[in-house]
Amino acid sequence: METLVPTLAGLALMAAVVYLFRRVVRAPRGVSREDPPGIRSVAVFRGEDPELFADDRADEPYVGVRLFRQLCQALSAPGIVIEQTGPVQNAQGARCLVDGEPLGVVLEWLEGRWALSVEWVPRSKAEIRHVLLAQEFYAPNDTLALRRLLTMLDRWLKAHPKLSQVGWHRKEDWMDQRPSAPAATPVEP
Repeated sequence: METLVPTLAGLALMAAVVYLFRRVVRAPRGVSREDPPGIRSVAVFRGEDPELFADDRADEPYVGVRLFRQLCQALSAPGIVIEQTGPVQNAQGARCLVDGEPLGVVLEWLEGRWALSVEWVPRSKAEIRHVLLAQEFYAPNDTLALRRLLTMLDRWLKAHPKLSQVGWHRKEDWMDQRPSAPAATPVEP
């Protein structure tokens, strides 16, 4: 009996901590892990030319520094501003303003192929806290800015002489590692 009360108190405290954590770290409203209908926000492609890896350092996990820099230069167009770039976990990331709407672009090297994804970007402190604590990523909402960015990325990837086999996947299929046939374009006509 003497150990039962402290054990129950400890379990109650742990339950309270879990409850509070879930209240503080809940998914932001209006976001989803699924791409909107007709949208594919993850491009998977090949490109193993040594020039693409020329600026990578052996002691860092970040791959594709030169390719990512070329991508950011290609995105410099009227109405698109690259606000910041830098590592995102083991990938390269950029926060872009496309016609005033913030969108994230992430490039990573995975098992002999590249993955380029467009991400929803948190705006409020609560949304930023959620992303930092939960380590979850969400699909962007279907807007003209998203469609413009996806179209620009698609054109650039297909025009790059050292990249090939560009295919577009739905974010939820890619994140859950479900096999799906890639589409030729990111936006269905």
